[in-house]
Amino acid sequence: MADVTAHTNLPGVAFAPLRQVALAEALEQDLEILRDSEAGLSVQTYYGRICFAPSENGTCAEIHAPQTDFLQTLKDSLVSQISALSPDVAQGIRWSDASSAGQLPANARLMSVVQVERLDGDFLRVTLQGDVSRFTLDAIHFRLGIPPQGRPAIWPAIGPNGATQWPKGADALHLPVYTARFVRPDKGELVFDLFRHDGGRATHWAETTAPGDEVLVTGPGGGGCRVETEILGFADETGFPAVARILEANPGLVGRVTLFPGGPLGAAYPLPAHPGVQVDYAEPGTQALMAKAALAEVTEGNPPFLWFAAERSQATEVRSAWRKSGRAAKDAYISAYWQRRE
Repeated sequence: MADVTAHTNLPGVAFAPLRQVALAEALEQDLEILRDSEAGLSVQTYYGRICFAPSENGTCAEIHAPQTDFLQTLKDSLVSQISALSPDVAQGIRWSDASSAGQLPANARLMSVVQVERLDGDFLRVTLQGDVSRFTLDAIHFRLGIPPQGRPAIWPAIGPNGATQWPKGADALHLPVYTARFVRPDKGELVFDLFRHDGGRATHWAETTAPGDEVLVTGPGGGGCRVETEILGFADETGFPAVARILEANPGLVGRVTLFPGGPLGAAYPLPAHPGVQVDYAEPGTQALMAKAALAEVTEGNPPFLWFAAERSQATEVRSAWRKSGRAAKDAYISAYWQRRE
């Protein structure tokens, strides 16, 4: 299938500083640099390629993606990068492809609630119905857009500069990220498991929503289920559903996964049995030790594939150590599934 593309000019944005911003972001996200010189920069992401080159009056930018929803994700990313350098230029961006200003972004869908069930392990299982055609084994994570309580929902729309304009202030959506636990194309259903956090906005929404209520789903994003080599995994409760997807999607997988429940109930989350993967449980309440536990095992050997999902500061610590060790980014999945509030 041919790529969909779009390009734009960035007058007044010098190539050199933009190049440094893009390189720093690529390093943080472990993205592949396809080209890097004074004549141009090309970065490969899960969603496609972003390319920059100097022009007479600034910089020209071009994006390539395999489908329109991925193209929208890249537009949002690029406009965000330009905003950090020149907000006025970012607002003035106009893309070469057909305008869709005012419409719901191509990477977003409105879905309706079917049901919410209680699961063991203090999880809630939510079933949504709508367009699930974009979900594959290579794209299992998505962002939920929950309207503020007691206010009519205002959904995002494409702005004149091609970027997604999100409702702000009292109308701002809560945007947590979840893993698709099951996708049922024949029924148009998306099922995900939500760990209950007392006082959490997503928990309150799940416990008070009713069948037929609308909610926004954006994505899906990367971090798929396929693991082709031996796995060494670590996850807190927010990563348990993703571990379940990996076990189901890779029947021939071998290795070990250590799960870190926040309390005794967390260990009861229903995981599928797997003959080749040993699943261990750390002592409840020891999630703060996840990064140290993972790094201790990594330094003792050379795991074929490290899978780590936890709070942002711990994921950052593991990613930094993995990078300093010289190991390849493709041999690890290290992700922040949540961020602690200070």
